[in-house]
Amino acid sequence: MADAGRITRRGFLVGTSGALLALAAAACSSGGDGGGSTGSAGATVTDKYGQTQVGANPQRVVSVGYNDQDAILALGVVPVGVFDWYGNQPDATWPWAHDLLGGAHPAIVGTANTGIDVEKVAATNPDLILGTYSGVTQSQHDKLSALAPTVTQPKEFADYGVPWQDQTRIIGTALGRSDKAEEVVSAVQDKFTSVAAANPAFKGKTVIVGALKGPGQFGVYGPEDPKVRFFTELGFVNPPVTQQINNTNFAPISTEQLSLADADLLVWYAGGGFGDKLRAELDKTPVYKELRSVKEGRTIILEDEAAEAMTWSTVLSLPYALDKIPPRIAPLLTK
Repeated sequence: MADAGRITRRGFLVGTSGALLALAAAACSSGGDGGGSTGSAGATVTDKYGQTQVGANPQRVVSVGYNDQDAILALGVVPVGVFDWYGNQPDATWPWAHDLLGGAHPAIVGTANTGIDVEKVAATNPDLILGTYSGVTQSQHDKLSALAPTVTQPKEFADYGVPWQDQTRIIGTALGRSDKAEEVVSAVQDKFTSVAAANPAFKGKTVIVGALKGPGQFGVYGPEDPKVRFFTELGFVNPPVTQQINNTNFAPISTEQLSLADADLLVWYAGGGFGDKLRAELDKTPVYKELRSVKEGRTIILEDEAAEAMTWSTVLSLPYALDKIPPRIAPLLTK
């Protein structure tokens, strides 16, 4: 994906986001296992490919997941290797998390375009490899497990579908920092609860989150996609059409099928600089203009830093998204 624009640190290090960063920074300086219930003897963690025994207090942690480094940093560990999802960010880490690197420069062990580079992972000499928000295959898992204990996506969810709460807790268990994981999860969950309570109009309204897949073709995110969960955690519900999206977080739909993509709120994700292309495609698609949500003005295109924070959906990015997105969508539901 193209660079979606540099976010200023000042914009992120305020309010609840700043409080959460302060909590994570305190964890970084605490040392030891941080009071985690599994810290003294290691832990057994289950993922899509079985059980993994992790040693106590791992020191050289590599993130091969698309956004796992955020939870790792929030729990007080600086990874020695990270995966570069998108955005051309320094150290492949966005501003909501970058300060927690403390000046470190983790190795880039893979990108969304090239995949995981096992040789680069090996070069970091890891003692734990984490990739919970990923599509790691059995073959990749086997190769990574030969280097160090490896914990990837949980079997209970679609690939790239682990909820941020589960992700943080899984990583907390693997790091021996379960207590800290509960602290940071609770802080973000409290903010979701507060924002939902302040916006009762969200409750029970249907939402669809879509994106441009290519010329003349769109796609709809399924219930397990983090962007969809962002809205359902605020009280929205999934319409029947999205319930048919199983074992994946995104399903393409043809132009003709757009008539099925109607809801009380229709959200288009256009991060990475795709906003203009999306608008051009929608403008020349007659069936889209006939949607009830379009005629009634209940659609929105999210394409800025708040959209990226929502997309990352981590304990470090979500507070910013919660500050910025709900105020934009609330007026649409009163039309």
